[in-house]
Amino acid sequence: MKNPSTHSPTSLTVEGLTHDGRGVAKIDGKAVFVDQAIPGDRIEARITRQHSKYDEATLLEIITPSKDRVEPFCPHYQTCGGCQLQHMSVAAQQFWKTENFLTRLTQSVNSENCTICEPISASDRGYRRRARLGLAIGKKDKVAKLGFRQKESNELVDIESCPILSAPLNQAIQKHRPILLEQASRNYKELTLVEADNGVFGLNEPSGSQPFYKLNGLKLNFPQDGFIQVNRQVNVQMVEQALDWLELQPEHRVLDLFCGVGNFTLPIAQHVHQVTGIEGVAELVEYASDNADQNDLKNANFHKADLFDDFRSKPWFKKQRYQRILLDPGRQGAFEVCKQLSHLKAEIIVYVSCNAATLIRDIQELQAQGYQLSRACMIDMFPHTTHTEVMVQLRKSKKTKTRKPKRGIFKF
Repeated sequence: MKNPSTHSPTSLTVEGLTHDGRGVAKIDGKAVFVDQAIPGDRIEARITRQHSKYDEATLLEIITPSKDRVEPFCPHYQTCGGCQLQHMSVAAQQFWKTENFLTRLTQSVNSENCTICEPISASDRGYRRRARLGLAIGKKDKVAKLGFRQKESNELVDIESCPILSAPLNQAIQKHRPILLEQASRNYKELTLVEADNGVFGLNEPSGSQPFYKLNGLKLNFPQDGFIQVNRQVNVQMVEQALDWLELQPEHRVLDLFCGVGNFTLPIAQHVHQVTGIEGVAELVEYASDNADQNDLKNANFHKADLFDDFRSKPWFKKQRYQRILLDPGRQGAFEVCKQLSHLKAEIIVYVSCNAATLIRDIQELQAQGYQLSRACMIDMFPHTTHTEVMVQLRKSKKTKTRKPKRGIFKF
């Protein structure tokens, strides 16, 4: 095999995009992944690494740009590691995120009766209401910096504002930036900022105040250093769709697993007889319970449980029956949970995920228990990044035998 370092530049036409944002071209049928290239580009590249099934290449020149190529709007884009897709139009980002998700989904599970719904999206600028910033004196240049990590580096990119962050977060950064830079040292310090409906927390938040956000007419308190859906507009749409896909009725009992502070649980409580939320972090269980009390939702109750352990003897599970189940786990998914869900005999399961790989693994387990995939949707929670959220609906089938997964790509 020829040493990659001796390869001559090669002209390529980019045809696809990987899930991590690299352009995909082919040489003699073999895939070539090229960073910063997008579908439709005609480029000149050089092979840098060779593997048995694919090669990697460095982009040297864009000969003819794709119609979807745009100028990045952030001056720090080439160095900051926060965004990966600003050189691609938002419409193209959403198309390829959806395409990659659906390709993996339909190749891995039985999707014969699955309806693909339009992506959920909102504004692509100023959408983040939570951010982690680094504060340190640079190891190389000895300059105090406040910002985000560079691409493939532990060094920081010094920023005064970020077009992805909400306006209140940017205003808070600019206000406190001078004094923070004076406090910088060689020891890396991380600052978590969050925009609540009652102000920005994480710097000099009002003493004694509790951050909260409003959703569906409800007030939800949350810990300032805890998890919150970062995209306010998309979260509202996501919860609305989850309620719709659950097909709730007043007499239903619903189980919400990995419930956090009640982001889905409390809106569900507004429509059903009873909802039970399960969460592994004691602090979040307390927040969720308090949120139910302050919103006078007496039909919502919460329990702490390790959902990665055997929980079959827990009173909220043993000999219980729920008509609907909602899952919203972290990136590790909910495999141990899914192995037990058939005991609850729910007719509909709605699964929200930030990791397509673990979602697909868990769908395979649920299909083995007689559930069929009925709806799927991409949620563009994080525009200009390669990250995405997805939602699926599964229905209990009278047939318990699953069929071989059908291959193919859905279009929408």
